[in-house]
Amino acid sequence: MKKANLSEVEAFLAVVDRRGFGAAARELGVTQSTVSRRIAALEQRIGRRLVERTTRRVVLTETGLAYADELRDVLMRLENAEARVQARPAEPEGLLRITMPTAYGRVCVLPRLAGLAERYPRLRFELDLSDRYVDLLDSGFDVAVRLAAPPQSGIDTEKIGSFGLHLCASPGYLARRGPVSDPSNLAAHDCLALRTYAPRVDWRMTWQDRIVNIEITPRMTVSDMTALRELTLAGAGVAVLPSYVASADFAAGRLVDVLPGLILPSIDVFVAYPRHRSDLSKVAVLLDELRG
Repeated sequence: MKKANLSEVEAFLAVVDRRGFGAAARELGVTQSTVSRRIAALEQRIGRRLVERTTRRVVLTETGLAYADELRDVLMRLENAEARVQARPAEPEGLLRITMPTAYGRVCVLPRLAGLAERYPRLRFELDLSDRYVDLLDSGFDVAVRLAAPPQSGIDTEKIGSFGLHLCASPGYLARRGPVSDPSNLAAHDCLALRTYAPRVDWRMTWQDRIVNIEITPRMTVSDMTALRELTLAGAGVAVLPSYVASADFAAGRLVDVLPGLILPSIDVFVAYPRHRSDLSKVAVLLDELRG
Protein backbone atom coordinates (compact mmCIF):
# COMPACT_ATOMS: atom_id res chain seq x y z
CA MET A 1 0.00 0.00 0.00
CA LYS A 2 1.29 3.46 -0.91
CA LYS A 3 2.21 5.86 1.86
CA ALA A 4 -0.17 8.64 2.88
CA ASN A 5 0.15 11.91 0.99
CA LEU A 6 -0.31 14.92 3.26
CA SER A 7 -1.40 17.27 0.48
CA GLU A 8 -4.21 14.86 -0.44
CA VAL A 9 -5.29 14.55 3.18
CA GLU A 10 -5.17 18.33 3.60
CA ALA A 11 -7.34 18.80 0.52
CA PHE A 12 -9.88 16.21 1.70
CA LEU A 13 -10.26 17.80 5.14
CA ALA A 14 -10.55 21.26 3.60
CA VAL A 15 -13.41 20.01 1.40
CA VAL A 16 -15.07 18.45 4.48
CA ASP A 17 -14.71 21.61 6.57
CA ARG A 18 -15.66 24.10 3.81
CA ARG A 19 -18.30 21.85 2.25
CA GLY A 20 -17.14 22.46 -1.26
CA PHE A 21 -14.22 22.30 -3.65
CA GLY A 22 -14.17 26.03 -4.42
CA ALA A 23 -14.05 27.12 -0.77
CA ALA A 24 -11.43 24.46 -0.05
CA ALA A 25 -9.28 25.71 -2.93
CA ARG A 26 -9.47 29.31 -1.66
CA GLU A 27 -8.45 28.20 1.82
CA LEU A 28 -5.48 26.23 0.52
CA GLY A 29 -4.45 28.85 -2.05
CA VAL A 30 -4.65 26.45 -5.00
CA THR A 31 -6.97 25.98 -7.93
CA GLN A 32 -10.22 24.04 -7.67
CA SER A 33 -8.93 21.54 -10.23
CA THR A 34 -5.89 20.90 -8.01
CA VAL A 35 -8.16 20.09 -5.06
CA SER A 36 -10.24 17.79 -7.28
CA ARG A 37 -7.12 15.96 -8.53
CA ARG A 38 -5.84 15.47 -4.98
CA ILE A 39 -9.16 14.04 -3.79
CA ALA A 40 -9.28 11.71 -6.81
CA ALA A 41 -5.72 10.56 -6.15
CA LEU A 42 -6.58 9.93 -2.48
CA GLU A 43 -9.63 7.86 -3.41
CA GLN A 44 -7.62 5.88 -5.95
CA ARG A 45 -4.83 5.22 -3.44
CA ILE A 46 -7.10 3.90 -0.68
CA GLY A 47 -9.53 2.23 -3.09
CA ARG A 48 -12.69 3.80 -1.67
CA ARG A 49 -15.08 6.55 -2.73
CA LEU A 50 -14.97 9.33 -0.13
CA VAL A 51 -16.96 12.15 -1.72
CA GLU A 52 -20.10 12.20 -3.84
CA ARG A 53 -20.03 15.24 -6.15
CA THR A 54 -23.27 16.91 -7.23
CA THR A 55 -23.91 20.18 -9.02
CA ARG A 56 -25.09 21.86 -5.82
CA ARG A 57 -23.09 20.38 -2.97
CA VAL A 58 -20.50 17.88 -1.80
CA VAL A 59 -21.72 14.87 0.21
CA LEU A 60 -19.43 12.52 2.09
CA THR A 61 -19.94 8.81 1.71
CA GLU A 62 -20.17 6.66 4.84
CA THR A 63 -16.53 5.73 4.29
CA GLY A 64 -15.64 9.40 3.87
CA LEU A 65 -17.29 10.31 7.18
CA ALA A 66 -15.41 7.56 9.03
CA TYR A 67 -12.13 8.50 7.35
CA ALA A 68 -12.55 12.17 8.28
CA ASP A 69 -13.09 11.23 11.93
CA GLU A 70 -9.97 9.04 11.90
CA LEU A 71 -7.91 11.84 10.34
CA ARG A 72 -9.04 14.37 12.93
CA ASP A 73 -7.94 12.01 15.70
CA VAL A 74 -4.54 11.59 14.05
CA LEU A 75 -4.14 15.35 13.56
CA MET A 76 -5.08 16.03 17.18
CA ARG A 77 -2.39 13.61 18.33
CA LEU A 78 0.09 15.27 15.99
CA GLU A 79 -0.77 18.70 17.38
CA ASN A 80 -0.42 17.39 20.94
CA ALA A 81 2.97 15.88 20.11
CA GLU A 82 4.17 19.16 18.61
CA ALA A 83 2.90 21.09 21.64
CA ARG A 84 4.78 18.80 24.01
CA VAL A 85 8.00 19.13 22.01
CA GLN A 86 7.67 22.91 21.81
CA ALA A 87 6.95 23.15 25.53
CA ARG A 88 9.85 20.95 26.53
CA PRO A 89 12.76 22.93 27.99
CA ALA A 90 16.35 21.77 27.92
CA GLU A 91 15.73 20.02 31.24
CA PRO A 92 12.29 19.51 32.81
CA GLU A 93 12.02 20.57 36.40
CA GLY A 94 9.52 20.87 39.21
CA LEU A 95 6.94 18.53 40.72
CA LEU A 96 5.29 15.78 38.64
CA ARG A 97 2.23 14.27 40.35
CA ILE A 98 1.29 10.82 39.05
CA THR A 99 -1.54 8.49 40.06
CA MET A 100 -1.52 4.83 38.99
CA PRO A 101 -3.14 1.44 39.74
CA THR A 102 -1.46 -0.20 42.73
CA ALA A 103 -0.13 -3.48 41.32
CA TYR A 104 0.62 -2.22 37.80
CA GLY A 105 2.36 0.81 39.27
CA ARG A 106 4.56 -1.25 41.56
CA VAL A 107 5.62 -3.71 38.89
CA CYS A 108 5.67 -1.71 35.66
CA VAL A 109 5.89 2.02 36.45
CA LEU A 110 8.03 2.53 39.57
CA PRO A 111 11.14 0.80 38.15
CA ARG A 112 11.04 3.13 35.14
CA LEU A 113 10.58 6.21 37.28
CA ALA A 114 13.84 5.44 39.05
CA GLY A 115 15.67 5.79 35.73
CA LEU A 116 13.74 8.93 34.84
CA ALA A 117 14.64 10.54 38.15
CA GLU A 118 18.29 9.78 37.55
CA ARG A 119 18.25 11.39 34.10
CA TYR A 120 16.36 14.50 35.23
CA PRO A 121 17.71 15.51 38.65
CA ARG A 122 15.58 18.67 38.76
CA LEU A 123 12.34 16.71 38.59
CA ARG A 124 10.51 15.80 41.79
CA PHE A 125 7.80 13.14 41.99
CA GLU A 126 4.64 12.69 44.02
CA LEU A 127 3.27 9.19 43.44
CA ASP A 128 -0.19 7.89 44.31
CA LEU A 129 -0.71 4.13 44.05
CA SER A 130 -4.42 3.51 44.31
CA ASP A 131 -7.11 1.56 42.50
CA ARG A 132 -9.69 4.33 42.85
CA TYR A 133 -10.61 6.49 39.86
CA VAL A 134 -9.00 9.93 40.07
CA ASP A 135 -10.52 12.95 38.30
CA LEU A 136 -7.50 14.73 36.86
CA LEU A 137 -9.32 18.04 36.46
CA ASP A 138 -10.20 18.27 40.16
CA SER A 139 -7.41 16.38 41.91
CA GLY A 140 -4.33 18.36 40.89
CA PHE A 141 -2.51 15.34 39.46
CA ASP A 142 -0.54 15.90 36.26
CA VAL A 143 -0.82 12.37 34.91
CA ALA A 144 -2.85 9.20 35.49
CA VAL A 145 -1.79 5.74 34.36
CA ARG A 146 -5.03 3.90 33.58
CA LEU A 147 -6.14 0.45 32.46
CA ALA A 148 -9.08 1.96 30.58
CA ALA A 149 -9.60 5.23 28.72
CA PRO A 150 -13.14 6.54 29.30
CA PRO A 151 -13.63 9.74 27.27
CA GLN A 152 -13.57 12.91 29.36
CA SER A 153 -13.74 16.49 28.17
CA GLY A 154 -10.43 18.27 28.61
CA ILE A 155 -8.42 15.06 29.03
CA ASP A 156 -6.07 13.55 26.43
CA THR A 157 -5.14 9.88 26.54
CA GLU A 158 -2.35 7.94 24.86
CA LYS A 159 -1.92 4.19 24.75
CA ILE A 160 1.47 3.12 26.12
CA GLY A 161 1.13 -0.67 26.06
CA SER A 162 -0.99 -3.71 26.82
CA PHE A 163 -0.80 -6.94 28.75
CA GLY A 164 -2.41 -10.36 28.61
CA LEU A 165 -4.51 -12.23 31.17
CA HIS A 166 -4.18 -15.83 32.33
CA LEU A 167 -6.63 -18.21 33.96
CA CYS A 168 -4.26 -19.95 36.34
CA ALA A 169 -3.78 -21.94 39.51
CA SER A 170 -0.96 -23.59 41.44
CA PRO A 171 0.04 -27.15 40.50
CA GLY A 172 -0.79 -28.19 44.06
CA TYR A 173 -4.36 -26.90 43.81
CA LEU A 174 -5.01 -28.75 40.53
CA ALA A 175 -3.46 -31.95 41.93
CA ARG A 176 -5.81 -31.72 44.91
CA ARG A 177 -9.01 -30.65 43.13
CA GLY A 178 -8.51 -32.13 39.70
CA PRO A 179 -7.99 -30.53 36.26
CA VAL A 180 -10.35 -28.21 34.42
CA SER A 181 -11.26 -29.59 31.00
CA ASP A 182 -13.89 -27.02 29.99
CA PRO A 183 -14.84 -23.51 31.18
CA SER A 184 -18.12 -24.89 32.50
CA ASN A 185 -16.11 -26.93 35.04
CA LEU A 186 -15.12 -23.74 36.84
CA ALA A 187 -18.43 -23.77 38.74
CA ALA A 188 -17.11 -26.74 40.73
CA HIS A 189 -13.84 -25.02 41.65
CA ASP A 190 -12.82 -22.41 44.20
CA CYS A 191 -12.49 -19.21 42.18
CA LEU A 192 -10.64 -16.12 43.36
CA ALA A 193 -11.33 -12.59 42.12
CA LEU A 194 -10.73 -8.92 42.71
CA ARG A 195 -13.41 -7.37 44.86
CA THR A 196 -16.24 -5.77 42.86
CA TYR A 197 -18.93 -5.57 45.59
CA ALA A 198 -21.13 -7.75 43.37
CA PRO A 199 -22.10 -11.29 44.47
CA ARG A 200 -21.08 -12.79 41.12
CA VAL A 201 -18.31 -12.12 38.61
CA ASP A 202 -18.33 -12.61 34.83
CA TRP A 203 -15.23 -14.05 33.17
CA ARG A 204 -15.28 -13.48 29.39
CA MET A 205 -13.07 -15.78 27.33
CA THR A 206 -12.61 -17.49 23.97
CA TRP A 207 -12.60 -21.28 24.05
CA GLN A 208 -12.44 -23.47 20.94
CA ASP A 209 -13.34 -20.49 18.71
CA ARG A 210 -16.39 -19.62 20.83
CA ILE A 211 -16.82 -16.56 23.02
CA VAL A 212 -17.90 -17.76 26.44
CA ASN A 213 -19.14 -15.82 29.47
CA ILE A 214 -18.69 -17.74 32.70
CA GLU A 215 -20.51 -16.39 35.74
CA ILE A 216 -18.80 -17.37 38.97
CA THR A 217 -19.40 -16.87 42.66
CA PRO A 218 -15.90 -16.27 44.07
CA ARG A 219 -14.83 -18.29 47.08
CA MET A 220 -12.56 -15.38 48.02
CA THR A 221 -12.36 -11.75 46.86
CA VAL A 222 -9.54 -9.36 47.59
CA SER A 223 -8.93 -5.67 46.88
CA ASP A 224 -5.32 -5.92 45.65
CA MET A 225 -3.86 -7.73 42.61
CA THR A 226 -0.63 -8.76 44.35
CA ALA A 227 -2.70 -10.25 47.18
CA LEU A 228 -4.73 -12.18 44.57
CA ARG A 229 -1.46 -13.58 43.23
CA GLU A 230 -0.36 -14.64 46.71
CA LEU A 231 -3.64 -16.47 47.30
CA THR A 232 -3.29 -18.26 43.96
CA LEU A 233 0.30 -19.27 44.69
CA ALA A 234 -0.82 -20.61 48.07
CA GLY A 235 -3.28 -22.97 46.37
CA ALA A 236 -6.48 -21.20 47.40
CA GLY A 237 -8.09 -21.55 43.99
CA VAL A 238 -8.31 -20.48 40.34
CA ALA A 239 -7.79 -16.83 39.40
CA VAL A 240 -7.42 -14.52 36.40
CA LEU A 241 -4.02 -12.83 36.74
CA PRO A 242 -2.29 -10.32 34.44
CA SER A 243 0.95 -11.32 32.75
CA TYR A 244 2.93 -8.57 34.50
CA VAL A 245 2.11 -10.18 37.85
CA ALA A 246 2.30 -13.86 36.91
CA SER A 247 4.91 -14.26 34.13
CA ALA A 248 7.79 -15.09 36.50
CA ASP A 249 5.61 -17.61 38.34
CA PHE A 250 4.74 -19.34 35.06
CA ALA A 251 8.41 -19.49 34.09
CA ALA A 252 9.31 -21.01 37.48
CA GLY A 253 6.43 -23.50 37.43
CA ARG A 254 4.73 -22.00 40.48
CA LEU A 255 1.60 -21.30 38.42
CA VAL A 256 0.14 -23.09 35.40
CA ASP A 257 -2.54 -22.32 32.83
CA VAL A 258 -5.76 -24.00 33.91
CA LEU A 259 -7.02 -24.41 30.33
CA PRO A 260 -4.23 -24.36 27.71
CA GLY A 261 -5.61 -22.80 24.53
CA LEU A 262 -8.05 -20.57 26.39
CA ILE A 263 -7.85 -16.92 25.29
CA LEU A 264 -8.67 -14.05 27.62
CA PRO A 265 -8.94 -10.45 26.39
CA SER A 266 -5.84 -8.29 26.59
CA ILE A 267 -5.88 -5.05 28.58
CA ASP A 268 -4.64 -1.76 27.12
CA VAL A 269 -2.69 0.69 29.28
CA PHE A 270 -3.10 4.45 28.85
CA VAL A 271 -1.60 7.65 30.15
CA ALA A 272 -4.13 10.45 30.68
CA TYR A 273 -3.34 14.12 31.27
CA PRO A 274 -5.20 17.45 31.23
CA ARG A 275 -5.15 18.91 27.73
CA HIS A 276 -4.48 22.52 28.71
CA ARG A 277 -1.93 22.01 31.47
CA SER A 278 0.56 24.86 31.03
CA ASP A 279 3.74 22.77 31.45
CA LEU A 280 3.67 19.68 29.26
CA SER A 281 7.43 19.16 29.31
CA LYS A 282 7.28 16.93 32.39
CA VAL A 283 4.46 14.88 30.88
CA ALA A 284 6.44 14.51 27.64
CA VAL A 285 9.49 12.94 29.28
CA LEU A 286 7.25 10.60 31.29
CA LEU A 287 5.45 9.46 28.11
CA ASP A 288 8.77 8.87 26.38
CA GLU A 289 9.91 6.74 29.31
CA LEU A 290 6.74 4.65 29.61
CA ARG A 291 6.48 4.06 25.87
CA GLY A 292 10.10 2.91 25.64
